[in-house]
Amino acid sequence: MKVNKEQLKKLAEKSDADLWREIHSIAKSHGYNLPDATPRHEDIEKIRRALLGSEKISLGDAAKIINAYKKNK
Repeated sequence: MKVNKEQLKKLAEKSDADLWREIHSIAKSHGYNLPDATPRHEDIEKIRRALLGSEKISLGDAAKIINAYKKNK
């Protein structure tokens, strides 16, 4: 799968609420059910850094974050 860095940059530039809506929509299209409520700003910033490549995150770490967030909804 080829990643389009320009699209990731545009995604990272969205407001917290808009970025979460995009993530929520993408997750839903792949069978994941995430809470509707936007996560804390600090968590959204981690997502932005991962999108921009300035913070590395493994698939396992991403799954842990999603599972922790789902439990606290």
